[in-house]
Amino acid sequence: MAYRIGCDVGGTFTDLCLFEVETGRSIFVKTPTTVGHQGTAVVEATKLALGYAGIMPSDLVGFAHGTTVATNAILERKGARTALLVTKGFRDLLIIGRQTRAHLYDQAARRPAPLVPRSLVFEVSERVGPDGQVREPLDEAGIRDIAEQMRAAGVETVAVTLLHSYANPVHEQRIAALLAGLLPDLRVSISSEVLAQPGEFERASTTVMNAYLMPPLRAYLNAISSDLKASGVTAAPAIMQSSGGVMPIETAGGVKAVHTCLSGPAAGMIGARGFAVAAGYDNVVTIDMGGTSFDVGLIENGQILTRYESAIEGFPVRVPMFDIVTLGAGGGSIASVDVGGLLKVGPESAGAMPGPAAYGKGGTRPTVTDANVVLGRLRHGRALGGGIVLDRERAVAAIREHVADPAGISVEEAAMGILRVVNAAMVRGMRGVTVERGLDPADFAVMAFGGAGPLHAVDLCAELDIETVIVPPSPGLLCAIGLLLAPWRHDETGMVGRDARELQGGDLDAQIAALSERVLAQAALDGVVADAVTLSTALGMRYRGQGHEIFVPFSSDGTLADALDRFHRAHRQSFGYDRRDQPVEVLLLRMHGTAPAPTDRLPLPQIEPGADPVVARARLWVDARFEDVPVYDRARLAPSTTLHGPLIVEQQDTTLIVGRQSVTVDSLGSLIIRMQDHA
Repeated sequence: MAYRIGCDVGGTFTDLCLFEVETGRSIFVKTPTTVGHQGTAVVEATKLALGYAGIMPSDLVGFAHGTTVATNAILERKGARTALLVTKGFRDLLIIGRQTRAHLYDQAARRPAPLVPRSLVFEVSERVGPDGQVREPLDEAGIRDIAEQMRAAGVETVAVTLLHSYANPVHEQRIAALLAGLLPDLRVSISSEVLAQPGEFERASTTVMNAYLMPPLRAYLNAISSDLKASGVTAAPAIMQSSGGVMPIETAGGVKAVHTCLSGPAAGMIGARGFAVAAGYDNVVTIDMGGTSFDVGLIENGQILTRYESAIEGFPVRVPMFDIVTLGAGGGSIASVDVGGLLKVGPESAGAMPGPAAYGKGGTRPTVTDANVVLGRLRHGRALGGGIVLDRERAVAAIREHVADPAGISVEEAAMGILRVVNAAMVRGMRGVTVERGLDPADFAVMAFGGAGPLHAVDLCAELDIETVIVPPSPGLLCAIGLLLAPWRHDETGMVGRDARELQGGDLDAQIAALSERVLAQAALDGVVADAVTLSTALGMRYRGQGHEIFVPFSSDGTLADALDRFHRAHRQSFGYDRRDQPVEVLLLRMHGTAPAPTDRLPLPQIEPGADPVVARARLWVDARFEDVPVYDRARLAPSTTLHGPLIVEQQDTTLIVGRQSVTVDSLGSLIIRMQDHA
């Protein structure tokens, strides 16, 4: 038998799914994340899963991993000491940035300090024109002087972003070669490899972030690989990208380090799509609530929306990422009352250590989890794994001291206030991907996952008049499941920069062929057979004088006229008008290659049909009072079972709260809640 593992590291828990490819047998492990040494939890979870399955480490043929190392390095400013090389005259590129303001009327708004201080930005004498012609040769002697300055400053990694290098990378490539000889231990990231397209500020920001992340990410991945090998695991780990594909460790720790910034949430989206399509839903809002954050995504017509321009902590990033909105609202989000008496929840989190007060691991400040415990939504005495047993008295004490007494209200009122505040923040995030984009939430179902997503899903959908909630079989481990369903993926971008009227078919064919070679070359390096790779091409087009382009598909058997027609229609859909009489520029050519996922079988937990599904009774806060309600063990709920709330459904990785609605088990074990069905 062949086995695969998907393992996702979150801020609070590390989730792992061991999957037997032929039979679909699955084993799930959830263990607290080891703060500061995330790899320890990964290795321990792997050993636990192998022990439960009774198999040897050498039986593993695949190991897919989602990590928060890149995200945490940016949030905590714990990346490598980074330098930046720019064309002479552009030293203040990162400081000047763009003149746009994220918060137009916030007079106190401040941009984040650049990841590279000005003292480590070095100017290079050279110049390449936008047409790719060398206007001024590279001053190689100056590079040697810069290398000595970087050595003296203790620089670990360097980003090289020269003007118009997207049109001709010769100078960046030469600098990389020189630095490799002068400073062999220095990590070098050049913009023509990271982001070969115009927009010097965004290109510099993306390349700097890639360089900043390379050393810590490589160190982490190498440690994970070594520890797994020492445990007998021979399968080479594959790392999840923000765009929903996996890549080898060598690629992730190098030119594509910046592609791991939404590694875990992207895996969750892939898992969500698998179960949504299986349940018969093509239009879905996904909500992933863990211990630290709340992620919202959108699946439209069965496709996960992808964006190519975003920002992380205020830093522009132009790499393909699933269109996910992340908020600082998780089960560990800390509640407090400010000096004005206002109740606030998050973004500070109790994390894995010390965790919520109810965990009994030293936490004393109240969290969203503690509010759920106080209201009976999480049962006192319930074991969560990792030695955690919920303690209601600790939760009550924390909420009383920090919220109820300062606000002059009861503990239950304070707990409900905490939930209302955090729910309001999450509703705003869900509106952001629907209403603010011209979409009606009522046209979508909600897929609730993450350890805390099902706890809040019904309340959130009631606020948005959404009729259907889907809870997949293992919602708290859906990111780990998504890792098993992820394909290989690689993206390339090329510059065109021509008026569409001047382009001949052969011009695009030559560029498409060149990009195809680069994608297939990367596939070969990653161990992917060329025949398994599917290539997709898109053209970035705009009306002359516009500052942003719209990408439209361009097939090998299509024509430029077809692409132009798609562009005009896409422009009308986005902006309400088109200008078919105006000249159109073809700015960029974008290609991505994908190879099939190792399996299309959905990992499912074992069920125990026949046993009494009601395992306890509990006091649940419903409609401003406690009610005695049944507690169901999800593993004992057979397909086609229908239940009527209020009730609680418990399982290893999460808890579902159902108010006065009905819930039905579908053929795969997903729970389908109908909001309009009131008991």
